[in-house]
Amino acid sequence: MDKDKFHLPGKHYFLSHSVGAQPKTYDAALAEGFTQPWRTEGFNVWGPWFETLDRFKAGLAPIIGADAKDICPQTNVSAGISKILFSLPRRPGRNKIVLTEDAFPTVGFALAQGERHGYELEFLPGGDALADPDAWARAFEDDVQMVVPLLVYSNSSVLAPVAEIAKRARAAGVYSLIDAAQGAGAVPLRLNDWRPDFAVGTSLKYLCGGAGAAYLWADPEVAEQCAPLDVGWFSHADPFEFDIHHFDYAPGAGRFTGGTPAIAPFAGACAAHEIINAHGVEAIYAHNQHLLSRLFDALPAGAVLSSTKEGARGSAALIRVCDYEAAASALAKAGVAHDTRLGAVRVSVHLYNDESDIDALAAALAPFV
Repeated sequence: MDKDKFHLPGKHYFLSHSVGAQPKTYDAALAEGFTQPWRTEGFNVWGPWFETLDRFKAGLAPIIGADAKDICPQTNVSAGISKILFSLPRRPGRNKIVLTEDAFPTVGFALAQGERHGYELEFLPGGDALADPDAWARAFEDDVQMVVPLLVYSNSSVLAPVAEIAKRARAAGVYSLIDAAQGAGAVPLRLNDWRPDFAVGTSLKYLCGGAGAAYLWADPEVAEQCAPLDVGWFSHADPFEFDIHHFDYAPGAGRFTGGTPAIAPFAGACAAHEIINAHGVEAIYAHNQHLLSRLFDALPAGAVLSSTKEGARGSAALIRVCDYEAAASALAKAGVAHDTRLGAVRVSVHLYNDESDIDALAAALAPFV
């Protein structure tokens, strides 16, 4: 789709699930949104820097199906989860937080800190069953405060039915928090339509924006019920009031900002928004799914450990090999950038991959599958 617009280390880049490739316009976006205004404006740089944050939110909004005003820049996903967890209104009897065994570890680490406030984590079994809304039934009982599904699960590549999970949670009075890190930019996401209470994500992966440009989305009505503990002057309704004895939460998602926000990561991350939005996530998703199907058709039955079901998979795959070290050596010689999980080859596809990449990957893997 757009191979020529990205820096692609090696011949065939299959690591978007870990670090998305850098747009060739990244340096220009960083200069425009961060370094040049700082160099020329000095103390008056805050105006241009605020414009950079607004530009980031505006570019991200159509990618995740949201309004820019409901997006709050964050340093990373863990920070966003923690801010949400400790902002929730306490509700007697609702002390369970439901997630799954397949959640990325940082999700569990952040949520486990709620135990010091009386929360208990409950883990649902992982695997392909997570694509079935009924597998989440435990999360909709009356002792649950919040359910935390991942849009796409990192190792299994299972695409969770987050729209239905959010709907059932809302009907049961349970807060829902979607971790979109492994999907946003490659899998359609419609937060305004699906109406979860919260979502978090990062620009590091399929958004191709690098580290440090994460985000938190909050339903505007739900946000007004929340009182974050991690606050700072940018969580204030009027950051420049400068009255140490007076604090009012900013409206909506802005209350989750905390102290002085980073600017540079968000300036650079804007570079990929234009590319992704030019194609649209629906088209990128269709492209990625076509490439995965081509890969799976080229592999023997049973070689793929992750989800292969169309409509229930993300953009990554785990491929069983008989000898990982030998396979990794062959892949390196073929210029195939990949990593490993569970002793398998892990790869992912994105808008800068094409059929020639898939064919090179399949050929390099052939002796080992």
